[in-house]
Amino acid sequence: MKKLFLTVILLNILLPAFSQTINFDHGWEMFRIDSAAMLKTTIEVRKGTSFASQFNQEKIVNKNEPADSAIAREVREAITGFKNEYPLIRSQKWLNISLPHPARYENELNPGINQFTGICYYRKQFAAAPAYKGKVVYLHFEGAMQTASVWVNGKFVMQHQGGYLPFNVPLGNLNTGGKNEVIVRLDNRDNKNVPPGKPLATLGFLYWSGIYRSVQLVVKAPLHITDPTDANTVAGGGVFVRPANISAASADLLIKTQLKNAAAYRNGAVIVKQILGIGTEDFCSVSASAVVDANSVAEVDQKITVLTPRLWSPDAPVLYRLKTEVWSDGKLVDRFSQKISIRKLAYSRAEGFKLNDKPLRIVGTNRHQDCPVVGNALTAEAQFRDLKRIKKAGFNFIRLSHYPQDPSVYDICDSLGIMLGDPIPGWQFFNDSELFKSRVFKDIREMIRRDRNHPSVIMWEVSLNETYPSDSFRIQSSRVAHEEYPGDNFFTSGDTYGAKHTEWDVPYNSWEDPISRPQNIQPKEAGFVREYGDYEFGGATSTTRVNRGDGEKALLQNAWNFQWEHNLLQGPAYYPWTIGDANWAFFDGFEAFSKNTSNWGVMDVYRHPKFSYYFYRSQLSPTKSIFGADNKPEVFIANWWTPTTQPQKVVVYANCDEVALYINGKLFKKQQPDAGPDTDYGDFEKGGNSFDGGNSTHLDHPPFTFNNVQWQAGKLTAIGYIKGKKVATQNVNTPLKATKLRLIPDDQGLHLAANGADVIFVNALITDKKGTVMCLDNTSRVTFTVKGNGVIVGPRVVKAMGGIATVLVRAGEKPGAITITATRRGLKPVTIKY
Repeated sequence: MKKLFLTVILLNILLPAFSQTINFDHGWEMFRIDSAAMLKTTIEVRKGTSFASQFNQEKIVNKNEPADSAIAREVREAITGFKNEYPLIRSQKWLNISLPHPARYENELNPGINQFTGICYYRKQFAAAPAYKGKVVYLHFEGAMQTASVWVNGKFVMQHQGGYLPFNVPLGNLNTGGKNEVIVRLDNRDNKNVPPGKPLATLGFLYWSGIYRSVQLVVKAPLHITDPTDANTVAGGGVFVRPANISAASADLLIKTQLKNAAAYRNGAVIVKQILGIGTEDFCSVSASAVVDANSVAEVDQKITVLTPRLWSPDAPVLYRLKTEVWSDGKLVDRFSQKISIRKLAYSRAEGFKLNDKPLRIVGTNRHQDCPVVGNALTAEAQFRDLKRIKKAGFNFIRLSHYPQDPSVYDICDSLGIMLGDPIPGWQFFNDSELFKSRVFKDIREMIRRDRNHPSVIMWEVSLNETYPSDSFRIQSSRVAHEEYPGDNFFTSGDTYGAKHTEWDVPYNSWEDPISRPQNIQPKEAGFVREYGDYEFGGATSTTRVNRGDGEKALLQNAWNFQWEHNLLQGPAYYPWTIGDANWAFFDGFEAFSKNTSNWGVMDVYRHPKFSYYFYRSQLSPTKSIFGADNKPEVFIANWWTPTTQPQKVVVYANCDEVALYINGKLFKKQQPDAGPDTDYGDFEKGGNSFDGGNSTHLDHPPFTFNNVQWQAGKLTAIGYIKGKKVATQNVNTPLKATKLRLIPDDQGLHLAANGADVIFVNALITDKKGTVMCLDNTSRVTFTVKGNGVIVGPRVVKAMGGIATVLVRAGEKPGAITITATRRGLKPVTIKY
């Protein structure tokens, strides 16, 4: 620990007077109690022994909390567990790790069956500079799953319940100028009092585990800007920015800054300065004076009027920079900088959704934040790669199912121009206890306080997903949300199913028949289809749920399901009162009760696109630039052209006027897009995947269905034309014999970060001599090895799916090359340096 101690001291000798946020993700250790037998052993060892004297077990519970309350019992249980467990495990070998981190790397295909649910410990020793003395110092945890009990220097400090929202750990007993230790006991076992609350065994996703988000060490002067997490102030805390009175000519920024004076001996006369800029240029500022009494909190309200504002939208995600400075006695004592934007939202049943007074159809998807093996423990870089994939596919909206996601997600979506639906944690479970309900309301408030300044959030889902409590509870949920964000430009959303009355600003279309039946609970409000394309096509055995290994016919069915319903929802019977839709889902995912992945997405869990991915991309304009979508004229042949299928029908997705299809260089046919009739809801169950040229009348770019194709081995070519001009070409070759491997790291243009936690997928493509992927190969086993600044997480031997084997590579903590090798029997090994 000497090296760590010296490093931290040197970094903080020149600690500035104003606040400092320090990355706290490195230098952690972790120990996991893997079984009931191990837990029993710790208790047996505990019997007859005296607990180490340095651990002072104080019952720190809210002074107003009765000793027999459920909250007090939760704290006592954790303290008792710590007494029983820690004497043994502190002498064991702990794993050195960096954050974000899952408590255990899970089986990549069926993590829900044996997912780790239990007790694990994280600890970190660190030095605190002498300059920290007299400062307000705390640790900011962005998320830990899911009951976190924290000790600092042997003293129990606090407990936080809930795995999806942040919490702060005050370091009041910090040893400045010396060593310190923080210990976090995490319990992710089922807890019906903590939303979502549903037992893992019946949950439609996974809780995962660990300190799976980043941690920061925050140092502030006694007089400082508060953190909304701690402030516990309705519609306040930190720096709250509300755009108002928005037009093309001007817009007001209403800024509320909360200040705290933690000093006991003097009042703080301060000047609060707001500086607005864009890029590197500051162009506007306002100042206000205030007095903050000793040991008190004060709020300062200010306004900046922006002339001819540059408005945020998915096509033009303009970000302003707002710097908040606090000055006292001529000295800068605190500052906070954030990206903000100006945009105007409106929803109506008659005119649909308007952004900045312009109609905009919401083309959305759903996204769980998890990934094979590492679960939810994704770095900001990994989040960016996922979100870039979604933007490139042509979506302008993501419903963040079914919980608040990593803070980096919102920053990235702000910058990429992706609109968001922000949900509280919930899924098919309601506990009518006062404790559970109070925690739901707490989640609503804390989610809004955390995310309220992000322009990307256009809907706040403050209902418990697919959960149908009393009308009064749902109404109260919406009212709590509006308390936290008063005024215009804020809209709640939620379920209406099973209710007689709700007050959502954007009620979701009924589950009972979401396609053909208009809402009858809130008939005056605009509706939104927050999920489509999966469950209604067969429930848990939905025909949408397929992967590359199921073959091209299954992949076409997946795409047709999404096409059929997306086309219907954009028709005049639904739009504009149904403002848009979000398919279920973008990435394949995991359900706790499933033995395998749930293949409901347009990309699989390894981020390989299915045919449906290209269907959505084909809906992008070939000419109008959409920020971050990389849209252009293109064609995609939804066919592998193999002797196994010998198709008589070929579907081409394209955003062109005409497509010509060639077989081995000979023109088969040149035709315009499909224009056949639409079928009624339910007809897909009778006709199946027919691709008869129908169900595309409301699409911007219908597919091209070629019939009566005479298959022959060789090359299939599609050429797209716009106004008679050739603009795009794609070739598909019949796969021959496997002859080689090709390795491709899928980093989406963002290199693997050397932080000990970032991960990327590396794909080994099994190809023939022409480079055609052996798309029917679902049996080959590929062995991966990694040397240098990286390691493989998960299996090293991977079975191919559709001719591709994928491994997950995690970065080390030092910059440097990574050498990756893939081998398969009968083929020459291939090596790349990354």
